[in-house]
Amino acid sequence: MTKSLKTILAFATIISSLAISARAQEPAPANGPDPLAFLAHVRNARLLAANDLAARNLADCSMPPENAAAAVGTIIDAPPTKIFDQLYYLGTNSVASWAIVTNAGIIQIDTLDNPEEAQRIIIGGYKKLGLDPTQMKYLVITHGHNDHFGGAKYIADTYHPRVLMSGIDWDMVAKLPPPKDGDRFGPVPTRDMDITDGQKLTLGSTTLTFYITPGHTPGTVSMLVPVTDKGQPHLLSFWGGSAIPRSLEPTGQAGRMDAGMTAYKQSFERFFKLGEDAGVDGYIANHPYRDQTFIDGKTDRIAKEQARKPGQPSTFIDRGAYIRYYMISVECIQAQEGWVRAGKPAIPK
Repeated sequence: MTKSLKTILAFATIISSLAISARAQEPAPANGPDPLAFLAHVRNARLLAANDLAARNLADCSMPPENAAAAVGTIIDAPPTKIFDQLYYLGTNSVASWAIVTNAGIIQIDTLDNPEEAQRIIIGGYKKLGLDPTQMKYLVITHGHNDHFGGAKYIADTYHPRVLMSGIDWDMVAKLPPPKDGDRFGPVPTRDMDITDGQKLTLGSTTLTFYITPGHTPGTVSMLVPVTDKGQPHLLSFWGGSAIPRSLEPTGQAGRMDAGMTAYKQSFERFFKLGEDAGVDGYIANHPYRDQTFIDGKTDRIAKEQARKPGQPSTFIDRGAYIRYYMISVECIQAQEGWVRAGKPAIPK
């Protein structure tokens, strides 16, 4: 048995024991199984989240599910920040974009809501960090929602990187109408390269590994990202689409579909195992309230990284936090599935 699997099983055993103990203290249902038994998974998620990982991650355990992005409130630009030797954060407290700087150019991941944000936050951030946007060789879109591709057409037309998204999400966004004047979100970029499952993208000495993880959208792309921290190698897990679908089967409308909760669960379990097998020891996300990269500039990981002293480890590398982060999602997926299969009963306050 691998060390990674032992770690997962240890966490699962602890949480299971806590849940069993909690249920043992509750009165037994008078007539048959408890119709709200799935709420044990919500309690498990809260135990895992503790105080440091709660943020908006527990929104996935609310019933009906909350819109975590809509609950952010006032949008705040994050300071453009170097996180690892080659990884930079350029985003807000609502949505993320990342730049991976290699010895042969830059890989940009996601582009925020619209051209104005892409120009002000991403390109402006490049310039503040001393990066050259003309060195952008690839632009990777994690999934076909306009808060991730909204600035892509501007960046592609201006700096001419190759633009990558999964084929099925390219097909999906092709059905979207063009934005109107004054719309918050930008246009769909011109279709370029299709990402396939297991594909590797190499630029210079950096190789990203992509996986198609249907759920949040039909063709969400998740990836494993190698980085170094002061020369020490690490591997980050990047789950490409966080909000759990609300039905077991695919739902949505033309241009904005999901693949359903069942597919999301299967994708999540597969990607988690792929990360464990590869030796992941940290994680990032495409919404900063998920991974606590940037929340308010005071309590988030960027603030902690800025206060980091020589010799201290990166706040983005923590095996225990990584396992808890993923187990929270596992528990919330189980809770949502149980709620849907029970007929979406009202949840007592």
